[in-house]
Amino acid sequence: MENEEHFYYFGFASNLKTSLLEDKIGNSVQDAVPGRLIDYGFRFNKQNEDGTARANLTFSEEEDVYGVVYQIGKSKHDVLFQTESGFRLMEVTVETDRGNIEAITFISDANIEDIYPSEEYLQTILEGAKEHDLPEEYIDFIKCLALKD
Repeated sequence: MENEEHFYYFGFASNLKTSLLEDKIGNSVQDAVPGRLIDYGFRFNKQNEDGTARANLTFSEEEDVYGVVYQIGKSKHDVLFQTESGFRLMEVTVETDRGNIEAITFISDANIEDIYPSEEYLQTILEGAKEHDLPEEYIDFIKCLALKD
């Protein structure tokens, strides 16, 4: 759901941390509400140039992804897009305590196995998840995905 003033963006990884998102796009976050994206799973399967993993979404009827829906000033749409190279925008419907919200998020077709996030990247995700009071079981799930065998 977009209008003249803003758009909605679903952040599920490092952009869970509001201060990081604002550093990337400028101080234009107008509101934030936790939400759940149904029928998608959270994965570390997009490879950075340094070999570490980035978070990504994958279609999965058995899973949901928790995150936050940000209301962002419309003038920052292109700025946000430029921050996520190697990803494409996807329209999604996110369940929130304010009802369903139509938002955009990032997804990649990458599906590389046995790669893991850097400790700094993981900590940023976990800090953002705690900032928005995402379920503790979900936070533990993310930690488990980041563990090397």
